[in-house]
Amino acid sequence: MKMSGPFWSVLVMAMLAIPGIAIADPEYTLGVEDQISISVWLHPELDRTVSVQTDGNIVFPPLGEIKAAGLTVKQLQDRLADRLSTYLRSTSTVTVTITKYLSQSVIVTGAVYAPGRYGFAAIPNIMDVLNAAGGPVPGADLTRVQVIRREGEGRGTRVLDVLNAQRAGTTDSLMTLRTGDMVVVESFVGAYAPAPGDGFAVLGEVSAPGIYQAGPSTTIWNALAQAHGLTQTGDLARVKIVTPTRDGQQVVTINLKEVLNKGGGSIAVIKAGDIVYVPHTKSSVAAKGWVGLTQLMSLTSDLVNIVIIADYLNRQN
Repeated sequence: MKMSGPFWSVLVMAMLAIPGIAIADPEYTLGVEDQISISVWLHPELDRTVSVQTDGNIVFPPLGEIKAAGLTVKQLQDRLADRLSTYLRSTSTVTVTITKYLSQSVIVTGAVYAPGRYGFAAIPNIMDVLNAAGGPVPGADLTRVQVIRREGEGRGTRVLDVLNAQRAGTTDSLMTLRTGDMVVVESFVGAYAPAPGDGFAVLGEVSAPGIYQAGPSTTIWNALAQAHGLTQTGDLARVKIVTPTRDGQQVVTINLKEVLNKGGGSIAVIKAGDIVYVPHTKSSVAAKGWVGLTQLMSLTSDLVNIVIIADYLNRQN
């Protein structure tokens, strides 16, 4: 039976007091890639953490696929509770908690402590986004922060003087960020943060896409670990390494899943200028797309080129 009244209020307040527990806004509208935790009162065997798939559904045993995108948290809770009543002897309370707001996210890369993709219940201002990425590293140039945004079939770039806006207390007047934006923090010459010339990029289905410092013996496993590993939809069997050459770029596809299962084989070493790209499990890259990529641009030129290449790869999938 459903809980209501003082008991339920006390329980909610107790959960809010526990570190790491967050109760989702019941009116938040779920979107593709949002990650949610589902718990059913008195039925811990049904507890799941799932992601909203590209078709807008979640998979929740024993119900199978359930439409989630476009529903509020409360609507999904009610729908799950109603459907579960078919399987359970009594009506149970279903609680949906959002663990990652990835349907509303931006990517932060460059001279910050924790480059990656960050999701929010509502996209905040640029200062809050930079803080979510750990803030700028020493040597970061906040006078020319780039915001790269998809515009039709291409991308547009705006350069923001965040430093002087911060000094003047006018950061709220800077452009409003949108879902899908990429914030690129440049660094002064010789600063700590790696640029594509002395670092490598990890893109695609990883938890923290960005640019990382290349060491003398950085392996493909080290590179993926620095990017916090693959997402739930990352394809370990088709990891690609793009390496600059005199004639363009060389692309090598590695089946790391097979390496894990069978062992053996040489371990690829990632060098400065390389791009490690992890595709989506349901995607495929046409050979002609890679030919086009090799004629596109040099990988070591600047951060903006890395962003364009990432967008190009995604369009080929």
